[in-house]
Parts: sequence; structure tokens; C-alpha cells
Amino acid sequence: MPEHRVAQALARLGEHQQLHLPLKRTDLLGRLALRFLWRRQLKWQIESNLAIHEALAGLDEVDRVQRARVDELAGVDRVSHDELAHEVELLKRSDQNLMAGLNQRLFSSLGRIESQLGDLRLRLAETAEHGEDAEQRIKALEAQIAALTGAARDVRLRHAQLDGFLDQVRANRPETAPAADVADRDSFLELALSELLDGPAEHVRSERVRYVAAVRKAHENGANGPVFDVAPARGEWLEVLRAENLPYRAASANSLVRRHVEGLGLRIEDADALEALVATPARSLGAVTAFRYAERLEPSTLARFVDAAATALQPGGTLIVETPAADDNANGDFRVDPYARKPLHPVFLRFLAESAGFTDVEIVGAGDRYSLIAWR
Repeated sequence: MPEHRVAQALARLGEHQQLHLPLKRTDLLGRLALRFLWRRQLKWQIESNLAIHEALAGLDEVDRVQRARVDELAGVDRVSHDELAHEVELLKRSDQNLMAGLNQRLFSSLGRIESQLGDLRLRLAETAEHGEDAEQRIKALEAQIAALTGAARDVRLRHAQLDGFLDQVRANRPETAPAADVADRDSFLELALSELLDGPAEHVRSERVRYVAAVRKAHENGANGPVFDVAPARGEWLEVLRAENLPYRAASANSLVRRHVEGLGLRIEDADALEALVATPARSLGAVTAFRYAERLEPSTLARFVDAAATALQPGGTLIVETPAADDNANGDFRVDPYARKPLHPVFLRFLAESAGFTDVEIVGAGDRYSLIAWR
């Protein structure tokens, strides 16, 4: 709306905003009509006029401010079209230079990557050649293992022939001293079974190390007596105890076991292990251990062993029994071991320990084997 028209509208509203009210005293008819007929409508009209007047006044104020702003901007130097075109051209050139630099760096990076890929291909080819060499070596080792397996089979066959010959010698000349001193077939079989069931001695030692913590805990409890092992086999557990500077005892009636263990520099008693444990003075041992032993005993003999261990242990001592678990694995320890009578259920083994007076009994381990660790 032009400025002069806004001024005219404001003047007219200012003149008629009260509708020429109030009326004169002499205008009785107008007063009567205003009082009885149009009073409310006139009031609304007056309020509308006042609102419109205020709106137009605000509009006029805004118009004056905008005109003042336009006048200020008119005094500022304006940028011409040619100058804007020149600036746009400069921006385009700068963008082209920037893109050219980026493309150059990109191509350089791609070149380095292609070079690195070439090096990797060469290394991969060299690795493949080494892999072929390694495969050939593996095949050669497999051939050597097959040859050694065949040789071991021949050795076992010769041992079987030697056992048969020794059996004949014992039957024909029982009074001959040299034949009587030669170990029987079961004595040879015990060490051979240890190799078959347990594998390399290094593996057995690494597995038995985890029981050292229980022995040291018994020492902390005050049970500082030696560890009595009833099934030394190849002596792996005794080697672990020696390496940990822990006192130990062991017994075996097998002369070959004793000879093998003594060859490792270990001490072992020439006696039946269970009888030696029964003869041990009460409260003199810190721990009793049995590996591949419990599953080979009659139930009554196993109960006797647990009772003897409870008697020989000092307060705070521990009984450690490791035995195969009862499973359906055709290649499991129990099915391979010819001396194993029956898998021992953990509940039965716990029952024997608690009946013997062990106060704290736990079953640990999973898989093919588990362990009973009982505290006196």
C-alpha cells in the first residue's frame, strides 16, 4: 500500500473511530436509539475501528523502517554483473586447478598401489613355492613316521615272542634265578599302556601341573607332609613335584616301573602301592594322588584305598583322584585300557570320599576324564 494511502486511512479512522460519539444533549432521539437498539453493536464497531487503527499504525511504522533501510542500502556500492561474472570465472578456474591436483595425487597413489600389488604377487608366488617345499617335507616326515610305526610294530612282535620264550623258560626251569628275575608280561604292558593312553611324557607333565595348586593349598592349610602317589607309571607327576620342590613318595611292585622311574633320578619304593599307603603312619602325608588307578580296582579295594588315604592325610591335606568318565566313545580311555574294570560315576566316588571323612569334596573337569579333589 502506498504511504499516502496509509496516511489517509489512518486519518479517516482517527476521525471516525468513536463514530462521532458521545451525542449532544439536545439529540434525544439519537440517545434513545443508542440506548435501546444499537448500544452493543456500536461498542463492537468502535473496538474494531480501534484494532484496525492500531494495525495500520504498525504497518506504517514497518513501512518507514523498511524505507529507511532501503535508503541506507542505496548508499552502498553495488556489485555489477560483470564483476560477479569475473568472480564466478575465477572460482571455476580455482576449482579446475584443485581437481587437476587431486587427479594427479590419485594417479600417483594408484601407481604406488599397483606396485605394492605386484610385490604381493611376487611374495605370494614365493610363498606358494615354500608351501610346496613344506608339503614335500611333510610327506617325507609322514613316510618316516610310517617307517617308525612299522619298526615299532616289529619291536612289539619281537617282545611278544620274547614273552612267549620267557614263559616257556619259567614253566620248564622255575628254579633258574635269571628267569625268575625277568619281569613278566604284565610288567612290560603297564609302561606300554602308559605310552598308548597318555601319549608323550611332555604332554602328561603339562596336564598334571594344574594339580600343583591343590598341593600348595594343602601346605598352606598346614598339611606339609609329602605327596604319596600310588600309580607312578612313567613318573611324569613325580617329575612335576620335583620341579616344584615338593616332597613326595611313591611305590610300585613293578620292577620295570621302578627301573624306569629311578632312571629319571626319582625315588620309588619297592612295594605294593596300596599296602605301602596302609602302612603309612596316620596324619603324616600332605596329599595322596592316583592317576589311572581307581578305575582298575574292585569296589571294596577302592573303598579301602580312600579310607587309607583319609587316615594317612594330615588335617587340611587333599586326595586327588583322576579317572575316565563314563561315555559312549568307542575310543575312550576306559574302552582302550584292558585293566579298567568299570567307569566310576562321580556320585559314587564322592560318596566314598565323604564316607571316609573328607569334609570338602568337589568334582572338576569335563570330557573324557574328571577329577575328585577331597580335603581332609
